[in-house]
Amino acid sequence: MEHALSSVGDVVWGNCTTPMALPGAECGYALVPLDYTNQTAGVAKIALGRYNATSQNRQGAVFFNPGGPGIAGAFLATVAGTWLQGLVGEEWDIIGFDPRGIGLSEPAVQCFPGNGTRAAFLANTVLDRGFDVAPDPTDPANWYRLLEAQRDANALYQTQFEICEKVQGDSLRYMGTTSVVRDIDFIATALQGNDTLINFYGFSYGTIMGQYLVNMFPDRVGRVVIDGVADAEAWANDPPYIEVQTWLNSTEVTYRTFFEDCVEVMNAEVVFGRRLVKLMLLPQAGPSLCPLTTGGNDTVSAVYDRVEAFIEGLYEQPLPAPDAIVPGILTNGRVRDFFLRVLENPGSWGMAAEAVFSAMNGNATGVLDALALQVAGDPADLQRSAVTCNDENPFAPPTAETLVEAALESLQNISRFYYAAIVTEPDSGCQYWPFTPPERYLGPWDNTPKNPILIISNTTVVHRDPITPLVNGERVHSYFPNTSALLVQDGPGHTSAMLQSNCTINATRQYFADGTLPAPGTVCLPNSPPFAPSPSPSPSSTGGAHLSRLSRLSARAV
Repeated sequence: MEHALSSVGDVVWGNCTTPMALPGAECGYALVPLDYTNQTAGVAKIALGRYNATSQNRQGAVFFNPGGPGIAGAFLATVAGTWLQGLVGEEWDIIGFDPRGIGLSEPAVQCFPGNGTRAAFLANTVLDRGFDVAPDPTDPANWYRLLEAQRDANALYQTQFEICEKVQGDSLRYMGTTSVVRDIDFIATALQGNDTLINFYGFSYGTIMGQYLVNMFPDRVGRVVIDGVADAEAWANDPPYIEVQTWLNSTEVTYRTFFEDCVEVMNAEVVFGRRLVKLMLLPQAGPSLCPLTTGGNDTVSAVYDRVEAFIEGLYEQPLPAPDAIVPGILTNGRVRDFFLRVLENPGSWGMAAEAVFSAMNGNATGVLDALALQVAGDPADLQRSAVTCNDENPFAPPTAETLVEAALESLQNISRFYYAAIVTEPDSGCQYWPFTPPERYLGPWDNTPKNPILIISNTTVVHRDPITPLVNGERVHSYFPNTSALLVQDGPGHTSAMLQSNCTINATRQYFADGTLPAPGTVCLPNSPPFAPSPSPSPSSTGGAHLSRLSRLSARAV
């Protein structure tokens, strides 16, 4: 389909070419200023996807961002529009967009030629295999081994960013969340007029985008939901090796929850928001759904200890996997990377248990294959770095020794998944980023929005979002004490969508219908536990898995 764009402000729509697109979905582009501080700098072309309201009582449009950075939202809107309308109501158009530099938007981030080139560049390096950490992190030999790995990682960061500078030049300075939020404002005006309020729904990194939107354009805030909250102030102002510590606030508890849900019945009461909340009974998974347990009198601690002993043993003796999709070896760093990824999506916990059980019995194929599929869904190039590093307030370049000391402190006092987060959430190395954006929003973060916003986080009893903990949602809520509500979904996983809850969905639909916010202290329960069997999965019943799967596809939808 050809899109006849001629001048800044033009928006055109047409039929979508992907066979996965829903009937009636539209694809298009908008021309926006490349540099909002210099109108002569040129234009950027932003890819759009739209799924129109299916109710005659149309209320407007909701801009949607699924996270990342690096995920193409235009594709998601055209293939998952019905599911997204299930969250907000059929009265709303769903508008997805590829943030500048990502997906089909132009200019695109393409430092490496072809999707496989960067993968080949990273193959079998520390950023592929993961950082191997000794069972005793305080072992002096561990320090020197990590220092060598960190120096390798720094060289890789520097090399790939020098490639970007050589191949793409100055165009990469125009990426970043500040410019993307100005694009949302610009496109909303082009589609609906200057006075129209902006409605937005963001998951994960989309919550960063939502916080920028609320604070940069408080007078345009209509309905805004941020789900799986990252802290925008830390994102913009803390070096990545410091910021990642805040992400890991609840990772160890989530990891423990994996084993608890594998083995135990959970039946508890908790006081939250001055209300006594009765938690659901979670059926024991047992060996049929979680082979890591032997059943009978097997305890959470026993299963946990067996798995940890296996992971620690890989430090000295990695496990070969010659039959994997990408043959290789299973290291303890790779297992940590694998677990951190699967902890975000409870729908994958059964698969993860089977893969780890097989590895403990000598067959690492399942873990490496799962990792290969997960990595295949990551952005193929440096889209994420272009956003992250342009968003970062410049900081003094840390030495490799400083980075290792920070890591060891985190490994001992916060989480053993510190290095896994460094690898799976690749925001490090910005000290080598050679570009400076024309504009970088650094706050304030507590501007009063025109309308109240809805914040959603997991969970109450134990803070079980492994990468965006409840404390982040609480902090953002504290910035808007009179113009926001915090809804807590009591379940594991990254964002409420990873375990569907009718209670949460009813709350978001009510909010979009008339602006009604959940009462203070509202806690929603998921419809089913992580290890529950799902004989007939569907997009409506397995929303998180659906979103996760489509997000992996859209990361490659170029």
